[in-house]
Amino acid sequence: MYQGTNPSAIRSREEIIRAFFSLLQNNSLEEISIKQIMGATDLSRQTFYQIFNSKDEILEYYLDTVFESFITHSERHTVNNLCDAAKLFFSFFEKYEDTLRLIVYNGKSGVLQRKCREYLQKGKYISYSLHGVQTQQEQEYATTFVISGMVAMLEQWLHETGETPMDTEYLAKLICRITGSDL
Repeated sequence: MYQGTNPSAIRSREEIIRAFFSLLQNNSLEEISIKQIMGATDLSRQTFYQIFNSKDEILEYYLDTVFESFITHSERHTVNNLCDAAKLFFSFFEKYEDTLRLIVYNGKSGVLQRKCREYLQKGKYISYSLHGVQTQQEQEYATTFVISGMVAMLEQWLHETGETPMDTEYLAKLICRITGSDL
């Protein structure tokens, strides 16, 4: 994947991402070809391979940018407990509902889960003291448990297609109730 700072390559990368997600709205991931993506951008196929190696790499890059944005966003907020963490998590990712839903519907939940764990543990997103956790090792396991649970709830929410899907604020409050955390 392209890591440089060339403005033209960066613009091309953004065009490819936009075209990919635009096509993904009406086609499954398997149905979309590199040729279709590049046809939607008026860029050459060679340009695609100079920037990305595959369609999956587009997803990886997109999620990296979303999670980097989340970490920056979360650093501006105080997270004192699990309720604060859940509110911050769900309110942020609600803004990305449409693209995240496309990712989940196309069977790429595993990529979303992996990126959540990678960024949320690395970013010390859940750095407050969890109830009953006494050692650093326990903290690491507890953090994994909390992150995995929130990601699973996010995926469940993205799969909801009923008339009245649960709103993200309610999801955060549900986590507080389930875990007995303070509101």
